[in-house]
Amino acid sequence: MKSIIVYQDDAEKIELFDNTDGDIKSFATKLSNVLKGSTVSIINTTGASLVIRPSKINSILIKDQSETVKITPKVKKKSKEKVDIITDVDK
Repeated sequence: MKSIIVYQDDAEKIELFDNTDGDIKSFATKLSNVLKGSTVSIINTTGASLVIRPSKINSILIKDQSETVKITPKVKKKSKEKVDIITDVDK
């Protein structure tokens, strides 16, 4: 599955998903034709259709979701050693 993220001028990103086969390079070549146009264009995916104005698009990101890598941070475990607490007390 491919994720297509469209970044626009002064607007939130739009994310679409597509289940078609093929590599990202050929998919990107097809989508680049959308940016070359000067009129309203339509991006059709297996799940949705998007009507866009190419002059308002900054970039399009295409990711292959099957190759997504999940990164999780390592968390240090707390030690169970007892710690002495020293406080100064004025009498």
